Amino acid sequence: MDLILFKFLYFLLFFGLSSIAGMLIPFLQYKGFSPIETATLISFYTVSGILGQLIAGCCCDKLKTIKKIFIFSLLGVMFSTALAIFINIKILFYISFVIMGFFYYILTSIPDSWVIESGENAKSKFGFFRAFGSTGWAFGVLASGIITEKYGYHILNIIYLIMLSLTLFISLKIKDTVKEYKGCGNLKELFNNKEYILTVIILLIICIPFRGYCQLVPYRIEYVGGNTVNLGIFNFISSISEIAMLILAQKIMHKLSPDKLLLLSPLGLFLQILILRFGSNINIIYISAVLQAFTLPIILVVGKIIIDRISPSNLKTSSQLVAFAIFNSVSTIIGTASVGYFIEKFSLDKANLFLLGCNMLSILGALYYDRNIKDRTI
Repeated sequence: MDLILFKFLYFLLFFGLSSIAGMLIPFLQYKGFSPIETATLISFYTVSGILGQLIAGCCCDKLKTIKKIFIFSLLGVMFSTALAIFINIKILFYISFVIMGFFYYILTSIPDSWVIESGENAKSKFGFFRAFGSTGWAFGVLASGIITEKYGYHILNIIYLIMLSLTLFISLKIKDTVKEYKGCGNLKELFNNKEYILTVIILLIICIPFRGYCQLVPYRIEYVGGNTVNLGIFNFISSISEIAMLILAQKIMHKLSPDKLLLLSPLGLFLQILILRFGSNINIIYISAVLQAFTLPIILVVGKIIIDRISPSNLKTSSQLVAFAIFNSVSTIIGTASVGYFIEKFSLDKANLFLLGCNMLSILGALYYDRNIKDRTI
């Protein structure tokens, strides 16, 4: 029963989260923030998310529960997002926006730990469940682009709250994880694990240009004459493109080692950035979205599975959330801030060139990882 409910949970959760997160940059533009201000706000939003993931991971392992932390985070993000949309007083907006980031990033990673720690059967289907999340995200961003263009962010917030309320209902029906170890581990164990550190660093290097690319997309779409509807379609295509790889990645890792599969990610991103740079109309830019199949799903599945494999049993959730906080959230800060700076001070083209340079480093990093990690299929 839980396996079925996880499908609904992923779909509803990511549909809801995408309603706001997928339109975050246009939302901040709507609020009147410049590219640098937008990048700065997203950086604070992400720093808050890093803190949230670190705290949530430790709480999950210490309290031996994932379900309760998930529910608390869900309520937190619902409340703070509603405030951010409706409040026009700047200081209150900043506070609610940062709180929103705190809980949002917990929710993007903690369901994965819930699945992976729910037994071998659930873990073997992790990519399959995550595909339901991508499906939810795809339809969420498509709907949010259309709703925002026609009705505005206030109506979008209602959709957001409905979807997350349904997620809350589903989560109450799913069993909590069973953590049978005695005592609570120390995070020093993770940071003394050389393979863990190397894995997280390589994932970070790969994610920096990817997050910068995500930051650049809305500006590039606007540059070629697109709007929030086009952005919604772009995000829809990206998410739909992820589904096949999310399902197939674990099967591929039975025959091909994760480190070799990881090489595909920066190579796919290289093509995405090139197409974004030279795309002269929205239809060409949509092609870049299709290549998402070779970037984010590989990073997610390979990263999560490797981290689980090399982590101690009493730090399973902490290891996942700490790693995700670093390679996903820190990369968002660096990527978005850098792209915002290049757009504001130079141009979109210079921002593109910067991302291509970063991506070349990520390709070299993936090659180094492949050569220095023992090949082991999953």
